[in-house]
Formats: sequence, structure tokens, C-alpha cells
Amino acid sequence: MTPGRLLLLIALSTWATAQNAQSSLHPPEQTRIEQEVLKTEKERDEAMQKADMAVLNRLYADHVVIVNTRGQHLTKAQRLADFQSGDLKFLSFDQRDYAFHVYGDTVILTGRANSVVEFHGKINRIPRQFTLTYMRLNENWRLVAQGETLIDQPQIK
Repeated sequence: MTPGRLLLLIALSTWATAQNAQSSLHPPEQTRIEQEVLKTEKERDEAMQKADMAVLNRLYADHVVIVNTRGQHLTKAQRLADFQSGDLKFLSFDQRDYAFHVYGDTVILTGRANSVVEFHGKINRIPRQFTLTYMRLNENWRLVAQGETLIDQPQIK
């Protein structure tokens, strides 16, 4: 078997497993998980606005993968340092249009952020699309991956 076919077989197997994990949940269980993750996300949102380091430290997994709108990969320590130093501040906060994709103990949450953010002294008012991956670790939901993309790119002159 060629490496390409093996990779395709692995990808299809992973996709099928994820589909089975998602479809095997009964609607009440799906709803319960979505509510738990949304509660955790709201807690993280409040902690980001207040720069509550204890809560952020608890909710971010130790090896969280963060890709910001500039395409930079950040570690948990880097993200927490941005909040602690005041280099990352929310001037207004607005997240909406949540969509959940539940795969057992893993939830992919997408949505839109219209928050106004100050990052290292520069203000960003451009809406962002985000993808968050939460996993249940030791019975608690933890953010394990985060990615953001600017929706309305400014014109480059």
C-alpha cells in the first residue's frame, strides 16, 4: 500500500470514528454536553475580560494550541502572560453564533467574535471567526485548541 493510500485510509477511519461518536449520542446527552461546554466558555469569557489568571489557568489545558489572527502559535504561558501584563485587553465583548460539534468527550465550538480588543497597544475592531476545541479531562472541560480568523480583512494599500 502506498503512503498516500495509507494516509487516506487513516483519515477516513478517523472521520468514521468521529461520525459514529457524534451520532451515537442521544439528544438529551448532546444537549447536556453543549450546556456544560457553553457554561465553561462563558466562564472563560468572563475571566478573559477580567484577566482572572486563576480561572484562565484552570480552563486552558497545559498544552493548549493557540493560533491567533496573525497566524502566531502561542503556548498557555504566552497567552496567560498577555492577560497578566495587560498586553491583551477586551474593550468590549461580544461573541455569538455558536455551533457545537460533539464527539464524545471532545467538542468543537465555532462562533463569531465582534469584540473590540487591544493587543500590545493596537486596537482591533475587525470581527473574527473562531474555532475552539474543548476536551473533558479529569471530568472537567478544558480548552485544548483555539484558532481565530479575521472575517473582514482590511484593504492592503
